[in-house]
Amino acid sequence: MELKPLLFAALMSLPVTQASADTLPLDGHYYLTGAMEMGAELLLRKDGTFDAGVAYGSADGFAKGTWQVENNTVTLKSETKAASNSDLSALFQDLQLAIEPNCLAVDFGNGKACFRRQ
Repeated sequence: MELKPLLFAALMSLPVTQASADTLPLDGHYYLTGAMEMGAELLLRKDGTFDAGVAYGSADGFAKGTWQVENNTVTLKSETKAASNSDLSALFQDLQLAIEPNCLAVDFGNGKACFRRQ
């Protein structure tokens, strides 16, 4: 009979453990995986700013701006304007990344890819 209180206590601690896992800091250096022929890096800083770079074929782009978290989604607000038609920096303007386990998920129009922390 002493097992019931112990089991109850263990089950009650599960939501607390999950809640603390959801609040892990997101700042860090991420690399894009799962996007064919595309490479990208994302640096999220603790102060709410980011740097990002992307390359796809002969086109590339770099962006700087701010990031915020709302409803389990990271939203990037780029302050960088595209310099030409082949400049991919516009990809980071209002880009939304879904927070998933070990992944900031994104869809650039060709299926889901992940920014993974390194």
